[in-house]
Amino acid sequence: MTRAGLLGFPNVGKTTLFNALTGLEAFTAPHPYTTAEPNVGTVKVPDSRLERLADLENSRRVTHAGLELVDLPAVRSGSIRGLGAGREPDVLLAVVRAHDSGAVPVDEHGTDPVGQAEDLLVEVAMSDFEMFERRKERLRKEAAADPSLRPAAGAIARATERLGEGTPLRQPTWSDIELRAFRDMAPLSLLPCAWVVNVSEDDGGSDMLVGQVREAVPPTDQVLAVSALIEEEVAGLEASQRAEVYEGLGLGEGAPARVVRTVYDALGLVTFYTVNRRDARAWKVPAGTGAREAAGRIHSDMERGFIRAEVATISEVIACGGWASARSGGAVRVEGRDYEVRDGDVMMVRFSV
Repeated sequence: MTRAGLLGFPNVGKTTLFNALTGLEAFTAPHPYTTAEPNVGTVKVPDSRLERLADLENSRRVTHAGLELVDLPAVRSGSIRGLGAGREPDVLLAVVRAHDSGAVPVDEHGTDPVGQAEDLLVEVAMSDFEMFERRKERLRKEAAADPSLRPAAGAIARATERLGEGTPLRQPTWSDIELRAFRDMAPLSLLPCAWVVNVSEDDGGSDMLVGQVREAVPPTDQVLAVSALIEEEVAGLEASQRAEVYEGLGLGEGAPARVVRTVYDALGLVTFYTVNRRDARAWKVPAGTGAREAAGRIHSDMERGFIRAEVATISEVIACGGWASARSGGAVRVEGRDYEVRDGDVMMVRFSV
């Protein structure tokens, strides 16, 4: 399961957002460093199309795509290296605060989301810089005696220079050789990143704030605005009530779906579906994944003995009234092993082992 690490300065609403997304009740308090140990929970991705597909096929079980969320302790200046679990996520979910509140004090980073984003970028880059600086010196000496180490030494030196300028490693384009040289150090600044601007309940300027943060962070980073407080309150309601509240407040499908989709975009993931009487399931794979490799996500035997994939879009299957009708109606096509799976595909894999 994809793992996202929630990162942010004290009192930005990070744990409130964690509770809103997971439905859990991790402890929060109006003072800094409430989260001493990482909180871990799962976000189930809402997917009305998957539910409809399951109904049409009378599937006994519905398995949504998911996201494991790790709420990391608040960032202190120079503290990121000590976060431990912060080295494990597949993606960072950085939270910045864009509103004042009498109930929650403001720390030294204030309520300017752009300033917080810039400071957080520097903190992450500097945490990697210290590690790379040590590796650079050691490799430089080793490469003097072993020429085969010179490409790695050069890559580490270039990465160290960028980090020293406060530039995240995900921002420049690196060759495969360069990436291999420093990926074993699991640098945080190399991870894809999505930003959540935590706005007030009645903030009408969220689009402007999102635009400002987007200009301050690397161009590949994703940015969205969420009111963590509203979402935490709504999270405790029944599904039908949540939908009514979201519609009444003009929040669309709500933060869980929006945040997860933003994380997927940051990672370059697409969702495909499988369906039968036992299970209707959503799967996620990197964009550009071939049909044979995607089949391997379902089961290794399917990849090993792949013959072909029958494919239709989930919209087509629903419009036809189910998979059998989609096939008889000509909506299902046959694709080979190198077909690149697209977001929204429904796949039926034919294989032999």
